[in-house]
Amino acid sequence: MFRPPVIRAYQISLIILTGIFLFSLPCATVAAEVSIGTIIDTIGMVDDRTTITMGQGNPYSNGSAMVYRDSQMTNGGALQMTKSVAASGGAGSLTGLPSTDATKVLHYDAAGTGSHIAVSEDALSQRAIPDEDASARGCTLSSSSGEVGSNQSTTASASLDIHSASSLQLTTSTKISTTDLHYSVSANTTPLEGNNAGAATISSAFTYDTRNDNDRNRMSDRSMVSGLFDLFTRVYHAGAGAGIQAQTQGTGMVSSKTVAEHEYASYNRTGNQPEWTGTLVYTADILTNGGNLDETRKVTSDKTIESDRILTYGANGSHAIQTEERVVAVKDAPSGQSDDGNAQCVLAGADAAGLNQSSHQTVTSSSLVFGVESVQLTSSAQLDIGSEKNGSSPLVVDYRVDITSPILFDPYIVQSMTDPNNDGKYEDLNGNGRRDMQDLILLFKNFEWLSKSSISSRFDYNLNGKVDLADLTWAFKNIAQ
Repeated sequence: MFRPPVIRAYQISLIILTGIFLFSLPCATVAAEVSIGTIIDTIGMVDDRTTITMGQGNPYSNGSAMVYRDSQMTNGGALQMTKSVAASGGAGSLTGLPSTDATKVLHYDAAGTGSHIAVSEDALSQRAIPDEDASARGCTLSSSSGEVGSNQSTTASASLDIHSASSLQLTTSTKISTTDLHYSVSANTTPLEGNNAGAATISSAFTYDTRNDNDRNRMSDRSMVSGLFDLFTRVYHAGAGAGIQAQTQGTGMVSSKTVAEHEYASYNRTGNQPEWTGTLVYTADILTNGGNLDETRKVTSDKTIESDRILTYGANGSHAIQTEERVVAVKDAPSGQSDDGNAQCVLAGADAAGLNQSSHQTVTSSSLVFGVESVQLTSSAQLDIGSEKNGSSPLVVDYRVDITSPILFDPYIVQSMTDPNNDGKYEDLNGNGRRDMQDLILLFKNFEWLSKSSISSRFDYNLNGKVDLADLTWAFKNIAQ
């Protein structure tokens, strides 16, 4: 959208009600209320940045830390942006609990000027509760000293980077507190007024790691699209558990990987020995060198791990996709324990002497699609090691996947193909009125569909009553001559 280059509008409001709004390590308690509003509507170069950091105590022993940072830079073009950032925290603040909220709506269009925009956002939440003070807000990036205590630590982060976009529509929302991080983004490269869209690169990342004496729950997600993305949506949530919702629609190179892991160890209080341990792992990845991808996935991880995924891919030329999904579940209990109903005896019961004989369960399952030009995939997974039931239930893994590889064909050739010599066979597939090498290429790429279609008899070149590889051999010898 072009406007006279002299029109520029900026509005920024900053209110500090109490305290000093800075944070460094190690830190003291901070009390502050800050509100920042930004409106930009301009043509030309823009450099806009915001950084908010907050903390209480020492985030590596007994404290918390939060960071929000964003930037957008252009070397020309038309930019419209509305951004709001609000932060509060500390015992003397209005809320009493540190938190940061930010929203952004951005439209950019280079409109053929050769300009680009780069956007970056980062969010971090870190906290811990040491075992000697279960009521404290803070962080311990360590486990307890051995006795069953109340050590807890949680670290969560989310980030977004967009490079070399000549057109961009972007909406983001960020909510950070000492106990939660929620980040969502929706973006596409559709021009504002029908101008030509250019290829861009968008990437996002999410990490979550929380642990106490018994549990460790981790999740990570990394995605990158280089090309034209019609829709790039990510919703990352980290709190009592972690969750990812993602949708990718676009044309170009795609790389993504999601990992969720839950580890559990149940200890008795007297001897500090594990009664039972278990691990759940879910991974999924996608790699393409081009083509059209439409993928929706949802993954949640807490005491259990659940996932749902729908994927459709078409090569749209000489491209291919590789995608893999894998689930692993392991459960162990020490052998030689008496069969008195404790969790260690669940996995296999006991022998005649009342001692546990088998202490190990392992379940693995996976699916792999490699180097195909088209695929439709749906899958779901549910993993449970029974940590919410103190190990009294068996390991449960439910993994289901449905994979098909549809036959691709170019519908244009059905409309354009002709029979130059009127022998009842289609030799001219590109419709230019003659037989040439391009016809042979189209025949090779669409042969599987053509050989099974209702017009397959028109490709029985050697007249043997069926369409097979011998017809391709005939075509190679005759059509290209």
